[in-house]
Amino acid sequence: MLNIYITSKGRADVCKTALAIGKHKKTFIVVEPQELELYKNTMPDFNYLVLDANNMGLAYARNYIKKHSEQNNEDNYWVLDDDISNFYYRVGTKLIKEDPLTCLQQAQDVFLQNNIALGGMEYRQYAWSASKPLVVNTFCDCVVWVDNTKTQGVYYNENLRLKIDRDFCIKVIKAEQKTARTTMHAFSSPPNGSNKGGLKEIAYDVANLEKEECIKMVNLWGENICTHIVKKDGRNDLKIHWQNILSKQQSLF
Repeated sequence: MLNIYITSKGRADVCKTALAIGKHKKTFIVVEPQELELYKNTMPDFNYLVLDANNMGLAYARNYIKKHSEQNNEDNYWVLDDDISNFYYRVGTKLIKEDPLTCLQQAQDVFLQNNIALGGMEYRQYAWSASKPLVVNTFCDCVVWVDNTKTQGVYYNENLRLKIDRDFCIKVIKAEQKTARTTMHAFSSPPNGSNKGGLKEIAYDVANLEKEECIKMVNLWGENICTHIVKKDGRNDLKIHWQNILSKQQSLF
């Protein structure tokens, strides 16, 4: 059985991921109390998990889901962004549109077979050129699978407003567990902060916040793991040295 949670904020008019997946007994749209009625009015046929409080941030929502899942004795679960339009399966360099539930089930099977604690799918724009089916001990974004049996006691950092999933990946690796991204399964979604709702207004549109959060990650993990960079377009970003983490775990942590 697939356990699926879709975090959503400010997108009661359209939660693309839920519409793509359709009705599924164990799929929940995760919303704040202040938006529940808005979502129910526009999407009345879906299940909802309601957070305890409003405006507490994405890490708070991630932790709420993880604890809810653990309390309900779910061995694993998916947590998805709310703006995913399509899922794909890769054949060679060709991406074939796949039923979302089929794609999620296939990816989950891969993670279980390979003893993965934290899994993810590849972005559509990178999947077609991938040279290996599974990329181990690196990032998992947007479409993320969590094995509760392997991540006990590992939670999201609620002091972060951005880079939350990257931080969680590093924590899982530090706990001597494996993360992995399947390149045989992919998804399409818009660039971060490009459409209204989600983290756009509360994070990406806030002046200097991306820079501050990148520096916060460097202070948390050190320059050997994280480096603050400025891209050619002037955007602040974070480079994570996954190979350093992989090859020098003991000395880095």
